[in-house]
Amino acid sequence: MKDTLNKTEIGQRIRQLRILNDFTQAEFAESVDISVNFLSEIENGKKGLSGETLAKICLSLNTTADYILFNKQSKNSSLLEIANSLSVNELETTVRYLQTLIEMKQLL
Repeated sequence: MKDTLNKTEIGQRIRQLRILNDFTQAEFAESVDISVNFLSEIENGKKGLSGETLAKICLSLNTTADYILFNKQSKNSSLLEIANSLSVNELETTVRYLQTLIEMKQLL
């Protein structure tokens, strides 16, 4: 089966979403009731996480377990979930593109 769990990739997705949601490690760790050290180990792919911790992370980051575990978006993904899945560079490019569209619409 191709959908194996990769702790490093899971940790990277959690870190990316945490940063995009403007959480420091300390704030986020507190919100999901884990230590900062444990969060750091998760984000660096050194530790796995329980189902309960995964559920708390998903709720806190407004995302799905499918995204965290397998990088899969649901067909009904919200705009926020899609934005959360973008890299910082992709997000910045998207914002510039949208700003250009808004400016062009105002000229019409």
